[in-house]
Amino acid sequence: MILKIITLLIFFFTYYLIIFGKGNKAVIAFSMGLLISLLKVSENLKVENVGDFIDFNTLGILFGMMIIVGILKTTGLFQAIAIYIVRKSKGNVISIFIFTLLAVAILSSVLDNVTTLILFSPVIIYICQEIEIKPEIFLFPMIFAANIGGTATMIGDPPNILIGSASGSSFLEFLMIMSIPALATLLISIFYFVSKHKELKEVEKKKLETLLKADPKKAIVDYNLLKKGLIVFTLVILGFFIHEYLDYEAALIALTGGAIMLLLSKKDFDEISHEIEWDTLFFFVGLFAIVKALEDVHVIEDVTNLIYNFISHPYVLLLIVLWGSGILAAFMGAVPVATIFIPIVRGLIGTFPNSDLLWWALALGASFGGNGTISGAASNMVIVGMIESNFNRKVGFTDFMKLGMKIAVLGLLISSLYLYILLEI
Repeated sequence: MILKIITLLIFFFTYYLIIFGKGNKAVIAFSMGLLISLLKVSENLKVENVGDFIDFNTLGILFGMMIIVGILKTTGLFQAIAIYIVRKSKGNVISIFIFTLLAVAILSSVLDNVTTLILFSPVIIYICQEIEIKPEIFLFPMIFAANIGGTATMIGDPPNILIGSASGSSFLEFLMIMSIPALATLLISIFYFVSKHKELKEVEKKKLETLLKADPKKAIVDYNLLKKGLIVFTLVILGFFIHEYLDYEAALIALTGGAIMLLLSKKDFDEISHEIEWDTLFFFVGLFAIVKALEDVHVIEDVTNLIYNFISHPYVLLLIVLWGSGILAAFMGAVPVATIFIPIVRGLIGTFPNSDLLWWALALGASFGGNGTISGAASNMVIVGMIESNFNRKVGFTDFMKLGMKIAVLGLLISSLYLYILLEI
């Protein structure tokens, strides 16, 4: 009982520090993971058992994809795509708006959300400055498009990587199931944004003359590396589709792709290491240790039994996981919530026919819920920071939440209907 209390105190203290921004969340999670190990709350939290509680498949996918995307970024590919969109729209701001959201969503399904947004943002910020509109009109929808696009695939969002690894789902299975609610939410969201911002139709084309004259080809700084990099990237994505048939873990495919990219680019690891989000990796390691401790002192088991004993109806269980993870993700962040819910869902698997749907409920809840507030996802915080630094204005927590919660609730409502259909067929 004492060990359970100690573990819960560390758990709640960790999340208090993370939620209220009392320090770097990676340092907090990693330090608390070490503390819980030093206190010997669980005999399993030893160095020789590290493979039992750290999901190296998740870390491997993240690490490998960070290297691949980091090297592709140096070629100028993403800046070229952004300029190409502006030119193809012929200065029509509504077209730029729609094409940008679609492009961000598609790229975020196979790349890191934050990277996609960082690469598109300079062009979009320039457009906002030239046509003299509030940056939130363009940049907030971009955040939501990235988060929604990332929902569609196993590698599009860190929570999905965690859930895909824990559930043993294949890349193709993840895509087939998750892409439907993601696409529906994206299209309805775009329609809503276009209807909401009718003033974009009145913007004069001449205000975008500089970008309209820009040549996308000149944005590419290394054609040779780009060609090789796109081949490697395509093969890695193909590998994700067929890794089950090859009997290789997705992490091995991502890491192999990353290693090949390093060899082809002739870059030292030191050169590309700044593109790797070390904070994210150490954040995961700390969370894995804390959640393992919660499992070993039977907190997860108690929560699972509590849920199942009081609510045994399959659809109600799905809704609890979906909306519970969604609401918590809005305030705690999608990654921590997914990490906590994974062992709970694992304990509920097998309690009713089609109980594997609980994994999809968690993936949809954590991903869509992350749109709710600034703290819901890293991409939200990054873009809000860009708005504040580039436009010298403060973005209020409630200002973001007013729009973010609408998108989060939309995604959760669509997911509720979708899960009901999947349960009944």
